[in-house]
Amino acid sequence: MIENRKEDHIRIAENEQVNASHNFWDDITLIHRAIPEVDYDKIKTEVNFYGHSIDYPILISSMTGGTELAKKINENLAGAAEKFRIPMGLGSMRAAAEKKELADTYSIINNFKIPFKLANIGAPQLIGQDKAPMDRNKIDYLMELIDAKFLIIHFNFLQEMIQPEGDRNAMGVMQKVRELCASYPVIAKETGTGFSRKDIDLLADAGVKAIDVGGLGGTTFAAIEYYRAERQGVGEKAVAGKTFWNWGIPSPISLKLIDGRVPSIGSGGLRNGLDLARAIGMGASMGGFARTLLKDADKSQDQVEKNISSIIRELKIAMFMTGSGDLKELGHAEKFIHGELKNWSDYYDGGL
Repeated sequence: MIENRKEDHIRIAENEQVNASHNFWDDITLIHRAIPEVDYDKIKTEVNFYGHSIDYPILISSMTGGTELAKKINENLAGAAEKFRIPMGLGSMRAAAEKKELADTYSIINNFKIPFKLANIGAPQLIGQDKAPMDRNKIDYLMELIDAKFLIIHFNFLQEMIQPEGDRNAMGVMQKVRELCASYPVIAKETGTGFSRKDIDLLADAGVKAIDVGGLGGTTFAAIEYYRAERQGVGEKAVAGKTFWNWGIPSPISLKLIDGRVPSIGSGGLRNGLDLARAIGMGASMGGFARTLLKDADKSQDQVEKNISSIIRELKIAMFMTGSGDLKELGHAEKFIHGELKNWSDYYDGGL
């Protein structure tokens, strides 16, 4: 069942329209500098993330694992991560904890020299559902399996609500997160619906090392689970998937609300290097790319590398055209917020 579900997610994400109806990165315009006073060839893109040096502010976001198809995808992504010296996360690793024979679909990335790797478990699995909650022994196993430097805890409760076999209990999640933050370097991640101010307060107070915003604007798991529910004949959940297709908080707004309290990762709808520059401009330490890289990751490492090269070139063009010689300067580049995003921004600046 797990394997079929994971492959469903991959194929639907590759082949169906699963994006939110509006990408909020388009509502950020970086102000052009006609006289940039920057040497393009000397632009610096390096990042130091908790002592880990990476060449570009790009995270290969958590996507998949648990199937042979996922193993091939992770292998190609990991090869590209090694070449560009960028970090890589994995999809939910519960499958490896429950079925050791699936472990190599994740541990395949150990064949490559990646600056740092991120293990990944779901917040719903931290508490009792129809199965016992994930215990420390399993978490330790998953961390050791890939020599992970950080533990992602992903929050995907909307997906669970639409998913035919989804988990329904969220009581006690933050207590578990606080407990894990005392023992592991935790990164909190949303999966398409973003974090509110109250959520960010809770996570920062719990001691997370970073927040990966994963907000509204890109792939929505309500859409992915809509297609799955429709195919399985679960009509009520398919209808709910359509209803909640555009539910959530825009990625740039979650970055705005974090406001430097903890390091942040801009994800949720990043398509190119300009979007990455916009995320850095909103305060992100790096940007997480998922579907943009997934679409060719089952074909070849070479294609993934071409996609990443394009992202890097576009990032550097945006830096050059804003007069930003490094990422710190890009973070302070002048920008104009407009469209739907401005309405959101105005609300948090003094709305209801």
